[in-house]
Amino acid sequence: MSKKDKYDVQKFTGIPVETDADGKYQLKVDQNGDAKLHTWRTGKHTRGKYQGPGQLMLTENNLPVVILAAEPMAFKNRHSETPLQRFLTVKVEDDVLDQGLAVLNRQN
Repeated sequence: MSKKDKYDVQKFTGIPVETDADGKYQLKVDQNGDAKLHTWRTGKHTRGKYQGPGQLMLTENNLPVVILAAEPMAFKNRHSETPLQRFLTVKVEDDVLDQGLAVLNRQN
């Protein structure tokens, strides 16, 4: 693959979110009350810009996810992660971000 076809790849760790009755984003939890971490990556056609933890993104299946961490990823390793569709300009409330970061810290 030529250099001009390569692009910067970042790996994102996040938790899916859903809106509550007030229209605010909350972490999506399973029947045990646990939120699950998942990873995605930027793709060639990913739209928008990453601004920082707490920002929302949409997966290719239109699932909203709060981004908790980002790290560079080698271009050659990009096929090990699912690409995301777009970054949104919306951020979650600080308390929701703190809950997500607590889940991330427990898993590390």
